[in-house]
Amino acid sequence: MRKRTYIFTALVFIGLTAAAQEGQVLTLDSCLARAVRYYPTYRQYELLQQSTELKTGNLDKNYLPTLNVAGQASYQSDVTKVPTIIPQFSPEPISKDWYKIYLDVSQVVWDGGATRQGKAAEEADHLISEKNLEIELYKVKEQVSNLFFAILLLQENRKVLQTHSEEIASQLRDVESAVRNGFVLATNADILKAELLQVYQKIDELDVTVEASMASLALLTGIGIAPGAELQMPAPAIDPYLGGEQRLEYELFELQQNKMEVMKKMSGTALMPKFQAFGQAGYGRPAFDMLSNDFEDYYIVGLRLNWNFWNWNKTRNEKEVFSLNQQIITTQRDAFSQNLAIDLTNKRAEIQKFEQTILKDEEILDLRTKVVEAYSSRLENGVITATEYLTELNSESRARLNINIHKIQLIQAKYRYLAAVGKL
Repeated sequence: MRKRTYIFTALVFIGLTAAAQEGQVLTLDSCLARAVRYYPTYRQYELLQQSTELKTGNLDKNYLPTLNVAGQASYQSDVTKVPTIIPQFSPEPISKDWYKIYLDVSQVVWDGGATRQGKAAEEADHLISEKNLEIELYKVKEQVSNLFFAILLLQENRKVLQTHSEEIASQLRDVESAVRNGFVLATNADILKAELLQVYQKIDELDVTVEASMASLALLTGIGIAPGAELQMPAPAIDPYLGGEQRLEYELFELQQNKMEVMKKMSGTALMPKFQAFGQAGYGRPAFDMLSNDFEDYYIVGLRLNWNFWNWNKTRNEKEVFSLNQQIITTQRDAFSQNLAIDLTNKRAEIQKFEQTILKDEEILDLRTKVVEAYSSRLENGVITATEYLTELNSESRARLNINIHKIQLIQAKYRYLAAVGKL
């Protein structure tokens, strides 16, 4: 166990070091895979296996002999007396102080299938626990996916602001030249400088937010992320006709149903006959000869039958409870399916919405770009003010930001769809 721990630690260390040394381009798939294995509860797989092996091993011991040593010393007020017919042949009175020490040995021959069904129940519990763990880890993947796309949106916003600042800076140089030549007023240059400072301020704020989000991603995945790391834009392929049959919850419902079947069979073992071999060896007074006052050794061996063939319908009621639990699980599955169908419908609509929005975004950006090009020339010639130019430039930047954000949101919507159908 300790050796496996050392190996696991070494692999994690090597992975972290390698990630830090590689070119800092992170993919969503690599982050999802690392997050699952880095999450603390992932180690529960081995712990669950060890727990099940111990419980099953204890059940196997039901068929091993049980040993019990006992002793007793007692004094009683009276003992059995043998009537005296011939005084000359009257037996010695039985002593009122009795002593014995003995070893009891019992061996289960057949327990009606209780041990076998107990092991089946433990295995069912183990599979259910593992499936619940998988579902928990799947939620971690969704958390990492949402954080990944949030960082992508922040980085895209920064890129647009950076482009925006470069356009303002370029225009500022032209305006300052025009001011020196007396074509435009100096206030136009001041307006551009103030706007440029505001853009730089927003970029600084975004850098802090991106850094904090990257730190959160590093904590979730265990990947050493260097400053300036880039996230690679994923390109998912989806099947719009998937219905979510691969969701882990369906497997969990099936395992829970199987557990109820096992519990029915286990309950039925209460009415089965049980056979047990037994033996006892001891030393004491009196032994099996109750009329002897001598200390003697003794033994007894035999086969014991225990059959509780009627328990006032308790077993039947227990089976009915398990059947009702199965019906409850079925209703839970049906409710899950209904909610999933609604969720998938909404997610398909969301994908379609972004696809249509992007088409309009492209038209808007094309028009905004043409307007800015025209206003740029007018500003340099002193026909319009810097404020009028910035109004159109900001509109173009918003249009460019909108189309880029909507493209990322479209990809994120596709991943949300994949997560909903169980293929993240």
